[in-house]
Amino acid sequence: MKYILFLSSLVAACPQFVEIFPDPTEVADQQGEFVEIRMDSSFRAESLFVSLDGKSPLRYAYPQAARMVLSHERIVCPEKGGAVCEDLGGYTLPNSRESVWKLQAGSCTDSVSLDKPKAGKSFQRKGYGDQWFLEEPSPGYGNPLYELDLDDCGLSRVEYECRDNHWWVSGRLSGCKESWLHYRYRDLFRLDGDRVDSLHVKEFFSFSVPVKGPVWLHLQVPEDEISVNNSLDTLLAVVGNSPLMVTEVHHCPEEPMPEWVEVYNASRVKLPLSRIRHCSRGGFWGVAGDSIGPYESVLVSRDTATLREQIVYRDVSLVQASIGYLNNTSGSFSLCFGEAVVDSVNWDKFTVDCPLGFNPKTGMAENTPGFQGKHSEKYGQNPFLYKLSTRVLRKRGEPLRVRVESDQEVVLSLLDSAGQMVWKQKTPAMSNTWWNVPVQQYAGVGAAYIKLSAGAFEKVVGIVVRP
Repeated sequence: MKYILFLSSLVAACPQFVEIFPDPTEVADQQGEFVEIRMDSSFRAESLFVSLDGKSPLRYAYPQAARMVLSHERIVCPEKGGAVCEDLGGYTLPNSRESVWKLQAGSCTDSVSLDKPKAGKSFQRKGYGDQWFLEEPSPGYGNPLYELDLDDCGLSRVEYECRDNHWWVSGRLSGCKESWLHYRYRDLFRLDGDRVDSLHVKEFFSFSVPVKGPVWLHLQVPEDEISVNNSLDTLLAVVGNSPLMVTEVHHCPEEPMPEWVEVYNASRVKLPLSRIRHCSRGGFWGVAGDSIGPYESVLVSRDTATLREQIVYRDVSLVQASIGYLNNTSGSFSLCFGEAVVDSVNWDKFTVDCPLGFNPKTGMAENTPGFQGKHSEKYGQNPFLYKLSTRVLRKRGEPLRVRVESDQEVVLSLLDSAGQMVWKQKTPAMSNTWWNVPVQQYAGVGAAYIKLSAGAFEKVVGIVVRP
């Protein structure tokens, strides 16, 4: 038994392939494919050589790092410490056949034979043996399902409770007994910036956030080999007081209009679509970088192509997602941020008559896709309220009127179909009156836009001018 353990330690000390991703699906193959090598701090060499299918090997200076990621022009480079990035040179990873990889560094060698890859999946090595499994790619950090002896200190079982006008946050660490915990939070209905604090944690932690409304919370422990549990971003909100809400449901539209749901962000910060989903089915509504902006709406549907054809206003944001089939007579729709339910909607045959849609906040019939109507003052703390007399007008008909209510000055602008400003008017604070917009004089037949802005906040609404 001691002899086996000794051999295992020798294998662990040598650098070895741990992940190979030959066939990305979201981007061109060469932009996303990568090879990952795990190093050991107890081993040193001058150079490291990598070869594919007997080709001339690529030579690299032996890195002083926990991991080495090879990709084309270093495009796939992890945004974390502990990993170095190098270029794959002229190598193109085969995505329709088997492959053989070899590695040499000093007295250490590693040889890997891989089967035909599967699109969108990476080969990940189990332990120090020769078994490889197809999984989601994880460039630059360890996968605890397969890799052994990983240095890990992460966040586990984080819970939240709102009481006494505070959010109380509690949880525990995993993989370690103590660490520094850094946290940052922001009141989503205020523009007073982030609040930052830290505390030293011995396994369990608990602290309060002195905000009674919705909060954006970020937790962070120091980076290590498993970075997926080093940080957490979440929305703290309760149903009925969430900035993320369902503001319109069309569960039985007239053909060929597909079913759709409107979701509105009433906060002053953008929220990631990569964390938002229909609680009952389907995945998240976006990838990293996708978001719904402050005071913006998105329409969610199974068939966004047909929905786009049926909606007159081209400035409406659409999200294609699995929302199931919404029942015509009675049904429900729940909105989740991560695992937390932030809004829930129910309807029955008495709510509205088909094919009408309805606003769940008012219970009234509504058909204003991407546009918040006169009841939007219920949806958070907008810097101004507004109402349009119409969104479709005639070239020789009545002028467009816009009512603006605000405790600060608002700039009202008219944009042509190309988005160029052709007219603007400042509306004084507390004016609360209707303003005539000379659409017929400055805009041609077709699409045009009304823009309202107060400080850094802007709202653009599409209108249509008929002959």
